[in-house]
Amino acid sequence: MTPGLLELLCDPVDRQPLRLDNASYDARGHIVSAELVSSTGQRYPVIDGVPRFHRQPEMTSSVESFGDEWNHFDFIAFRDNWLQHTVRNTFGSLEAFRGKVVVDAGAGSGSQSRWIHEAGAAHVIALELSHSVDGVMRRNLDGLEGVDIVQCSIDAPPLRDACIPGIVICHNVIQHTRSVEDTARSLWRLVGPGGEFVFNCYPKNDLGWLRRMRLRLYEGLRAFLSRRSFGFRLAYARTMSVLRFVPLLGLVLEKSMLMVRGDVVPGPNWIRRAYRAGALNTFDCYGSHAWQHLKSDDEIRALVAELQPDPSRIGNLDRYFLRPQPIGIALRLSR
Repeated sequence: MTPGLLELLCDPVDRQPLRLDNASYDARGHIVSAELVSSTGQRYPVIDGVPRFHRQPEMTSSVESFGDEWNHFDFIAFRDNWLQHTVRNTFGSLEAFRGKVVVDAGAGSGSQSRWIHEAGAAHVIALELSHSVDGVMRRNLDGLEGVDIVQCSIDAPPLRDACIPGIVICHNVIQHTRSVEDTARSLWRLVGPGGEFVFNCYPKNDLGWLRRMRLRLYEGLRAFLSRRSFGFRLAYARTMSVLRFVPLLGLVLEKSMLMVRGDVVPGPNWIRRAYRAGALNTFDCYGSHAWQHLKSDDEIRALVAELQPDPSRIGNLDRYFLRPQPIGIALRLSR
């Protein structure tokens, strides 16, 4: 934990500042272990350099499933996809991150946090609730100067109001929280003057009887698969990813949402990368997480208008609602 992070942290319950107690430091002056104490006496530990704001009831099998997923799959090999889809369609270029304080809400494997750091961000704060903070995130983020990991729920982030003048990004994550709307409000609250909140949510594509039938098929299959073991879901995802290469059959499987591969950037080892993308995206689509909210365009428009009523301060507003939607695009709400 970098010493400067303490200035940004607060109690996620009462939003009051925290003080440091019983701290030990490494050779760089980073905090390795400590207790963060609130004005009410609540204590949050810093263990192995990571402030821990989770409570045991939050550590459900749903949360554990995300940690298992990212510890198994990682995401570090998909940098080209991230550049071509998320960065190009949302930000235009990596320059959007240079010199900024960036909060990566729902950081998963830490891959995006690493790439943002490599793009020149001044400080990256990776928020993640699952046990990936002690696994794959360590491998991807350890030793990077100016990067902090915070274990917490992103619908109650332990960061002070209006403390981020840079970017709070929640990409492909917010639909997995208890309430898309409440989480968006909580993350928007962190954005200070000149900063922006960047987020997207899986769309509810149910216009027309054929799409409605496809959605019902997906919901039924997910209800079944999400209750199966990690190994069972992994075997399903791998099988579907292989079948995706079969002419016509593979296309039917993806169009029916029985599997998801998406667009894979052309280049060396395309077959291997396409297989890995199919396995990862299918596994994630049918994961055992408790929530996977799909929101209609009208619901997202209403939420965006509530957070930022001035359309001139909303980036990607028209392009976000194009169909087909540009891959990886997210809305950008500026203060």
